[in-house]
Amino acid sequence: MAAAIFAGSLALTSCNNDDDDNGGTTPPVDQGDLFGEVTGTIEAGEYRITQDIIIPEGETLTLEPGVILAFDGDGLSPETSPEITVFGSLIAAGTADQPIMFTVTEDKRNPSNAYEGFWGGIQGQTTAEAIVLQHAIVEYCGGPARQSDAYDAGDPRYSVLFLNPEGTFIFDHSTLRNVADDGLRPQGGGRIAILHSTFYNVGETGGEGINFKDGSTGDVAYNLFYSVATNGSKPAGEGDGVPQTHINNYNNTFINCGFRRVQAGRGGSINYEQGARGDVYNNLIVNCRFGIRFRGDRLPDIDNIPYNNNHYYAYDEVDQDNFWPTTDVDEDGNRLTEEQDADIIQVDPMFVNYDVLTDKMTNQLDDSWDFHLQSGAPGVGAGFTGFSPYRSTLSAGGVTVTIPEPSDFIGAFGAN
Repeated sequence: MAAAIFAGSLALTSCNNDDDDNGGTTPPVDQGDLFGEVTGTIEAGEYRITQDIIIPEGETLTLEPGVILAFDGDGLSPETSPEITVFGSLIAAGTADQPIMFTVTEDKRNPSNAYEGFWGGIQGQTTAEAIVLQHAIVEYCGGPARQSDAYDAGDPRYSVLFLNPEGTFIFDHSTLRNVADDGLRPQGGGRIAILHSTFYNVGETGGEGINFKDGSTGDVAYNLFYSVATNGSKPAGEGDGVPQTHINNYNNTFINCGFRRVQAGRGGSINYEQGARGDVYNNLIVNCRFGIRFRGDRLPDIDNIPYNNNHYYAYDEVDQDNFWPTTDVDEDGNRLTEEQDADIIQVDPMFVNYDVLTDKMTNQLDDSWDFHLQSGAPGVGAGFTGFSPYRSTLSAGGVTVTIPEPSDFIGAFGAN
């Protein structure tokens, strides 16, 4: 991470918020700036960010409910697209009434700017002990990167990168939207919980909602993935991760995913690759380019990916044929995934308020939509509960989340 360290060394000469009289606590700053090394606690208020924020190794930055970090960048270069570089811990635990926002200045908060990459996201380094985002909103990031072990120069930065295989990453009751490339990228592995969250309009012509790499272990449950460019959730392992990548995907809802991916044969809903494993149950997959995938050219640990009780629906016949992708086959030409005995196939899921004939290129959520299931919907009571989450709880920085058990309904929300 030499490039990230170099950028931090420039910013450190500008500001050090640990030198105030509050023992490292930064008070609210009206229309003020934060930059350089920042540790301690940030109180509720809006802060303008024009340069990188650095959280040093062994230190913690805590954001209280109601904090808005408004990044003022242009997306044209690494220097003019500021990021949060985490060498220590970032703990951002908001509430439903007072979420924490990682956003841009108000004049740029428009979906037409979704892929501009005005800022560089949250970049967790190999020493980062924890990143906790609870009741948080992350948006309008993806600015070009410096050359590093994680990026080629000029690549769009991931919204949240996490590189520590011994660290903890929690994304709970949060929203990630309108970003240029991958949303969450646990590239070094780690202990992971992605729960009760919403991902939409992620990636311009590529990018996953969550892109897990070597050594990631944990659960993806009760999330909505809407209009992700490639896959909603992609667990993979490139061969040198310890332990094996093991991500459970259960009780999630995937809609309109996979259609902005430029490369042919890519994109969809859930995609396991390169030795990854996990339990895959109770997912609702609607109008996605592909259903659950085991990549034929990058084989996952197929013998340890039980999957069933998933509900598939698409109005396009091409997408229906790819519920079990024709592109992923074994050496005899047989599909690697196939219909299971408890799957629900091509039956209207009966959302409370969402038309399944909505154009599948629609990428923004309407506040009036309700993805709960109507009483009597086919997914009510059709879920499988005979397995357990990877962990029962996960804790970091004073925040503990309970990993929810699977439910007897299909999808993220159940019936009202």
